Amino acid sequence: MSFDGFDPAAVALLDRLPDMDADEYGAHKAVLAAGLTKPGGALIADVADRLDADLTVVPRSSVSPMHRDLRFAAAGSPRYKDHLLLTAWEGTDKKSSPMFWIRVDASRAGFASGMGFSPAVRDRWRTAVGGDAGETLAAELDRLAAERGAEVAGDAVKRVPAPFDADHPRADLLRLTGFQVRFIDPLPDSIGTPEFAGWCADRLAALLPVHRWLLANLA
Repeated sequence: MSFDGFDPAAVALLDRLPDMDADEYGAHKAVLAAGLTKPGGALIADVADRLDADLTVVPRSSVSPMHRDLRFAAAGSPRYKDHLLLTAWEGTDKKSSPMFWIRVDASRAGFASGMGFSPAVRDRWRTAVGGDAGETLAAELDRLAAERGAEVAGDAVKRVPAPFDADHPRADLLRLTGFQVRFIDPLPDSIGTPEFAGWCADRLAALLPVHRWLLANLA
């Protein structure tokens, strides 16, 4: 399946999804599948092919479901998400591999690079960030902040871990227990056309230096 664009009517429905019950969602399910989730699988495959990385795309794993698992959600959480989330990763295991994300809501698209940390990966992260390699990563993050308005996200411990000093120049990075750098842009007029794939690929390409740093130092 080639990516021919999203159905703008399906994209517009994303704003309404958190307020829908199961019956209302069922009435729109066919439109969302044909105009959003199926094209989403084609989009992430197309974008992955355009990037200079050996990325894996698996339809059932690369397109997140539109419903939430409410077993672990706070009381009153909406059943349905207000966004479509797409992922591609480089490595044998999605959970422990450097990853790219594309997040589409009714008015914006978000782009991210990062990975989750097992205890072993967390230790490698701290060694790399605390040493000379960390200067390279910090420079890339500064570039992305200046050029794209990017921010770093991830859970963190309260204190800088030993043996690093509390005033280490990359103290905030050292405290992380997972890592993602991300930015958001308004949706372009090309959302309903094949050209949207190239627009997305250009933005993920800006994150390639961080992705490669993760591969070199953590994978």
